[in-house]
Formats: sequence, structure tokens, C-alpha cells
Amino acid sequence: MTTKPKNRKTGRFAKGTSGNPAGRPPGSRNQSTLLMEALLEGEAEQLTRKAIKRALTGDVNALRLCLDRLLPPRRDRPIQLSLHPIQDLQQVSSAISTVVEAIGEGRITPSEGEILANILGVQHNVLTTGDLERRVGQLEQARSTNKNEKTGQEAADLAQRLREGRSPQVADS
Repeated sequence: MTTKPKNRKTGRFAKGTSGNPAGRPPGSRNQSTLLMEALLEGEAEQLTRKAIKRALTGDVNALRLCLDRLLPPRRDRPIQLSLHPIQDLQQVSSAISTVVEAIGEGRITPSEGEILANILGVQHNVLTTGDLERRVGQLEQARSTNKNEKTGQEAADLAQRLREGRSPQVADS
């Protein structure tokens, strides 16, 4: 009877070991890109001039090519909307109302409004968390004070019981 090798349950290769250790090195460039660069190396300046000349004569594709290289699309632009500094939760609500109003009036786009609303939502969460931490601290302080007062009262009751000659056991509350 022959014994079959056990299949590994976690996969073919040991964790952290490449299935092709002699594979493509990190950072290496694609062969077709290297070939195109070699072909265009001496002609880049002439091709650029030709594209600009065609763009100037009205070739829309050449114009688009030139503009895409000269003026790449901006990912974000500053949002022109005046908001007051936010110190509390009421001011967050007021700022969100200002954003909604600005969208309605066309002063900012809906996508810009969404970005601002998300930022204001984060600010709301930060303020809420700070408020909750403050309130929990106050409750813990009050509990500690009440516990100390209760312990002091229990000690006084115990002393009174002992003076009266009664049992020192304290009843559970």
C-alpha cells in the first residue's frame, strides 16, 4: 500500500514564500513601454511641435492631447464658503444648514456640499465624543464621592453600634 502525500490545507506554498522567486523584480518596467521610449527618444521634440501645430489648426484630438499634458485636471479645488469656527454641537448644525443653503443657491456643487457635510460629520463625532468623555468623568467623580460618603456613613453607623454594644455586622443595602 502506498501512502499519499498530505495536501496542505493552507495552500501550495509556505507562507511568505513566493511561488516564483525568480519572477519580475519590483520596479521593473514593461517591455513595450521601454520599446516605445527607445523609438521616440530622438523624435520627441518634433512630435511635440507637430501636435501643437495640429492643435493650433483646429485638430480637436491634438488639442485635447496638448491640454491634457499642459493642464491636467485638478482633483480638488478650494471650496469657497464661509463657515464660522465650530466649538460646540449647535454650531455644527448651523454649519450644515449653511452648506445645504449654499447648495440650494448654487454657490457650491452638491459634491462639494457632500464633502463639507462629511467633514462636519467628523467634527460632530469629535465633539460628541469629547462631551461624552466629560460627562462620564463627572458621573465617575459623583459615584466616587457618593461611595466615600456612603463608606463614611457606614463607619459612623458601625461605631455607633459598637458604642451601644450591638453586633458590628452591617446590613446589605
